[in-house]
Amino acid sequence: MDIPRRQSPWRFLLAVVAIAVVWYLFIRPGTDGLDAEAQAHLLQLAREQLVATVAGGANLIDVDDSDLPPRLLLPGSAFVSLLSEGELRGCMIDTFEEHEPLYRNVLRNTALAARADERFPPVAFEEVGELRISISVVAPPEPLVFDGPEDLLSRLDPGMDGVILTADGAMATYLPDVWDRFPDPEDFLDHLCEKADLSPDRWRQEPYPAIETYRVVKFEEE
Repeated sequence: MDIPRRQSPWRFLLAVVAIAVVWYLFIRPGTDGLDAEAQAHLLQLAREQLVATVAGGANLIDVDDSDLPPRLLLPGSAFVSLLSEGELRGCMIDTFEEHEPLYRNVLRNTALAARADERFPPVAFEEVGELRISISVVAPPEPLVFDGPEDLLSRLDPGMDGVILTADGAMATYLPDVWDRFPDPEDFLDHLCEKADLSPDRWRQEPYPAIETYRVVKFEEE
């Protein structure tokens, strides 16, 4: 009769560690596989792009992508925000569609935030050293189905949901951190409508706006 061999506890321990590492790096909730190394790479690339753009460069910087973490080579989309003493100085996302490698999208939106945000003048070179870069990598937006204003309010997750509102040919979005400014969902939606140049109560009116929500992984320079 064959007697089952007893497995080494070290093998079991190594298997558990391996699973934990995979979970931490790739499927840990809220990170989208963007570990500290990947985040540091994106912030460094964004900083180099900001300097190059403000110095007059018209193109995206050249990057040897063979040295980048694999996650940054996958399609992705991200907001890039420029902050001056905690206040917004520029912010841009070209599209929510994941149409190019994530690192390249960060480069693109860094350049746009510095030069193409119509709310602000272009960033001057003497400002660059004072600006802090914040990156919010976006998960694909999902339509939010609701029956009316009260149902819409109940389905939003304050502090977690980024929201896209589309109505009457206009569209506006707020990142999840805007909940810090407008923690009340009604106030949040009122201001989002105003951002889209709509009446503040447009979200209460039929036909109701199309609403999409999304989550982000946010990180920034110290």
